[in-house]
Amino acid sequence: MRVKRFFAAVLTAALLASLTLLPAGAVSSFSDIGDQTTAVNADILRLMGVVSGTGSNRFDPNGTLTRAQFCTMVVNFLQKGDEAKRYATQTIFSDVTSTHWARAYINYAASYTVETGGEGSSGVRLISGVGDGRFLPNRNITMGEAVTILLRALGYSGKDAGAVWPQGYMDLGASIGLTKGLSAGAYDSISRAQAAQLFVNALKCKKADGTVYYKSLGGKVESGAIILAVNVETDDGSSDGAIRTTCNKNSEAYLPAQGSGNPTALQGKRGDLVLNDREEIVTFVPDDSTAITITLSGNAQAGYLKAGGGKQYTISGDTQVYTAAGGAGKNYSEAFSTLVSGTKVTMYTDRGKIQAIYATGGATETTSDAVVVMGNVTNATFHQLTGGVTNFTIMKNRQTIRMSDIKDYDVVTYDSLSNTLIVSDLKLSCVYGDGTPNTKAPTSITIQGGKDQFDVLESAWNTCGDFKPGDNVVLLLTADGKVAGMAAPTGKVRSNAVGYLDGGKVEIFLPNGLTMPLKGEVSSTSLDKQLVSVSASRTGVSVSRLSTSRPSGDFNVTGMKLGSYTVAAGVRVYEQVSTGVMVAVDRGDLTAQSIPAGQIAGVHLNSANVVDYIVLKDVTGNAYIYGMMVGGWEEVPTLEGGTSDQYTWDLYNRDGRAIDFVPSVSYSGKNGDMVGVVPGKPLNGGEGSTLVALIRLTEVKNVKGSDFFESEGVPHVNAGGRAYRIADGVECFRSVSDRLTDKANWLDGTQSERLSAIKAYSDSFTVYVDPVGNQVRVIKAN
Repeated sequence: MRVKRFFAAVLTAALLASLTLLPAGAVSSFSDIGDQTTAVNADILRLMGVVSGTGSNRFDPNGTLTRAQFCTMVVNFLQKGDEAKRYATQTIFSDVTSTHWARAYINYAASYTVETGGEGSSGVRLISGVGDGRFLPNRNITMGEAVTILLRALGYSGKDAGAVWPQGYMDLGASIGLTKGLSAGAYDSISRAQAAQLFVNALKCKKADGTVYYKSLGGKVESGAIILAVNVETDDGSSDGAIRTTCNKNSEAYLPAQGSGNPTALQGKRGDLVLNDREEIVTFVPDDSTAITITLSGNAQAGYLKAGGGKQYTISGDTQVYTAAGGAGKNYSEAFSTLVSGTKVTMYTDRGKIQAIYATGGATETTSDAVVVMGNVTNATFHQLTGGVTNFTIMKNRQTIRMSDIKDYDVVTYDSLSNTLIVSDLKLSCVYGDGTPNTKAPTSITIQGGKDQFDVLESAWNTCGDFKPGDNVVLLLTADGKVAGMAAPTGKVRSNAVGYLDGGKVEIFLPNGLTMPLKGEVSSTSLDKQLVSVSASRTGVSVSRLSTSRPSGDFNVTGMKLGSYTVAAGVRVYEQVSTGVMVAVDRGDLTAQSIPAGQIAGVHLNSANVVDYIVLKDVTGNAYIYGMMVGGWEEVPTLEGGTSDQYTWDLYNRDGRAIDFVPSVSYSGKNGDMVGVVPGKPLNGGEGSTLVALIRLTEVKNVKGSDFFESEGVPHVNAGGRAYRIADGVECFRSVSDRLTDKANWLDGTQSERLSAIKAYSDSFTVYVDPVGNQVRVIKAN
């Protein structure tokens, strides 16, 4: 049956975007297996109920197998273990007496007839003994004997193998892949690890009738399934052993039909999941995909992901992305905007193509429990949260931590799909407004001084009753900004929220990589376009300049170290442009392996002394949006309610009119200039953008198609006597219309597609280089 994960506690959790990935090479559920291949094989058989080990959670991979042990495994492999019990009272072989532990299995195997693929065949018995009424149950089984029995289980007979035994059977086994990866001779005893390989090979072999064996075991085969979590609790809490996969919607889980639900070596594997008609797991067969785990060095883009060091992975739009929101996947084209810098993802590749991605998405809604920590923590603290699972990873501020690093008033949630405890220390000081439907058990609350409303989890009800509207409180927030608890402000419990002020409005940064806008009036707009510390007062939102310190050394971009400090995987990087304002830049666009301390304006450390904010001086050029300035007369409304003709400017690139400047923006250049701009929001609201900063690009003419080249996978161009890197977001312009405002003049697609198209259009170019980062930002075909 299928069971749904249910938390009975009063706490509710946040599933968050900074991800701990499924272990691509998880250890075996057996304590004495170190080899990954054997670990996977043994856990497949454990899931099926074919093996249970030798006791004390050991598998003894190098030990030998007796004929009785192998016979028992074959019966369970055929899913006939329950039927075999009826044969415990029979006597078929003289040396398998009533006291022999495997009597039922051996007798059943001797009585069981497997249908063969030959026309008119009456079938073949699994075993027939050694010819004198004996079976020799305690003798070690040989490779030839094991192959023969498994071939019979697959429906093959002597007619298929030929008259010469055991070589005919060995040759037949090799031809269908049964002995793949094994080198033992026909008369060699086999180890338990070799036997496990034989059985897993047999799962994937074709039977004599032409069907693949594992596909014949159940009523349904779910292809491309990823095992997300093992040994999770059933809905009624009566047992562990359920398994969550990407086939399960709404975080439901499947129970195994026969075996154990703790095959840890399969966690994170992708393959075919076989279910019976009761939707229980019969078996799981990993596919040939390879798992690659990376940490995103920048926000995911349409068409690609970036890892540290500039490594880029091409992703097709229909690639399935699985997140902590549940088993059902989404197309990458829909989900990529939720994959933010610092997120860890596992990509499953097959034959060079990425088939699936697993990540906890940044936009995930809170759907499970939460715990607000007070005092010492142990595994028991989170038993209700995890359903009894204890082999979890712990993440805080997108860094792996130890349990001892969890502090009082931290909010802990559980991502069951990646088996990760997520710790959030986000706090916001405010004045309690009101609760809906009441203040004792609210589902949402408002804060005074604005229209801001926060969703409230049931975990907060324990503390909501301690406060009344008008009290000063500190909201203890989950990674996606929901209230998990309230506390009175003290020296240790105070607001640590950080945000960015733009156009008189502030957005708070959430631990999941996203932001949460606050609607209240900001106390001061003098810090516009700056990083700020945030709290809420009775009259609005209070902001102050974020305290930063001078860097203790260079920023090692590839090693994620700044001086002696570790840099958080989800670090937010800002660049101070020429006017002094701060603009966010994508860490994935930092092309230098190291940025000198002299080019860093300031750094901020979180509570664990990890760098979470870096402010660069104007050094990369990535803070600007690039394109062509186009001006023209436009009818604009006046304050008196009428209209007047004014000359206005806009920036055009492959997005069309990328920036619509407000009429007050002036520009001393000419139509068609290639520039980089930093737009802003008007402080008084309204449509259009202000101009915060502008740089004119350096024009380099007489560039030929042969001047373009690649170095270490990155496109460059020789122009004006030097080599320039071509920016990832390079704009490519060719004039196919007399109107500068025509979007058709700009090439779209990926960087590679744009460069190929512009070089196919002409062999003569002008390139435009930014004076800050010295990268080519625009290529114009002449």
